[in-house]
Amino acid sequence: MNMNNNEPARIVVVGAGLIGERHAKLVARHTMTELAAIVDPAPQSNQLADELGCKKLNDISEIAMDEVDGAIIATPNANHLKSGLFFANKNIPCLIEKPIADNLKNAELLASEFDKLGVPLLIGHHRRYHPFVDRTKEIIEQQELGIPVMASIIWAVRKPDDYFEKGAWRTKSDGGPLLINFIHEADLLLHIFGKVIEIQAMTSNFQRGQAVEDTAGVLLRFESGLMASVILSDAALTPWSFEGACSENPNIAGTGISSWRIGCAQGALEFPQMNVWTDKEDQTGDWSRPLKSTQEDVTGVEPLYEQLTHFTNLIRKTETKAKCDGWDGIQAMRLIDLINQSVEPLSSLEQHVKAV
Repeated sequence: MNMNNNEPARIVVVGAGLIGERHAKLVARHTMTELAAIVDPAPQSNQLADELGCKKLNDISEIAMDEVDGAIIATPNANHLKSGLFFANKNIPCLIEKPIADNLKNAELLASEFDKLGVPLLIGHHRRYHPFVDRTKEIIEQQELGIPVMASIIWAVRKPDDYFEKGAWRTKSDGGPLLINFIHEADLLLHIFGKVIEIQAMTSNFQRGQAVEDTAGVLLRFESGLMASVILSDAALTPWSFEGACSENPNIAGTGISSWRIGCAQGALEFPQMNVWTDKEDQTGDWSRPLKSTQEDVTGVEPLYEQLTHFTNLIRKTETKAKCDGWDGIQAMRLIDLINQSVEPLSSLEQHVKAV
């Protein structure tokens, strides 16, 4: 693809749900992009297209390819493969919302096809664009607080009832908090801590009674020796979530309370608020000695905006390496898949509870 880098990249957004609407509004206001069209058969997407002054199409087959430089796919997970392959074969770079696909087989088909055709593919793990993520990775890899030992992660918010009413697929096997929400945590865990070598997990659908889990607990052992516990739920009203901590999502109220706690041999880090705990007198600490807290000074950004900037640079070929490519997206999905393999089926658990 050849385009004038002084002109805005013409982006089509496929899917106008919660995240698709955010992408569309962002493309419309970004200095480097122009919203070419919104593709969504739902009648309510007409209003969004009118508001943003762009074309409204019902299907990707209606897109005039000579009027598009890139595509953002924000449809339900099961559609990612079909839409992704369509654009790959038209030589149109794609930003595909996480997870890359609805299962590993389809994820690998997508990544392989983009690679084979040499078309840029970026996966929407937008949290990687926060500077505090880079700083945390540096602290862990450089062992600035000593050898990393443990981490405790909570993601727990109560999704409103109409969240499920507006998208029946969210009650099915690929619509639970593991694949929809923990996928973000999974990507960051792998990005910051490295390879996972052992997993134990359990899930429950007790609160909502849907086919998919509403709550899960996961224990991970990393190759480095670090162990992490994760508890997540979309049925519990708490202040503990990544989005709440950094107020990055307008649909989730901000709390300013960290949802990760990382413990190292000589200090600890509250993430993403970046509060650091060390020995008060900068000595070798232990449980008998008082601690002090300091705040890491890290610049805040709008991660989706930074992600769109990066995607535009990939389209223009001023950058050639995706910050989170298809294979990175697959690694996060593979971790979810391994977690699901370690969990007893919810139906079996239900029968066990009734028997008891």
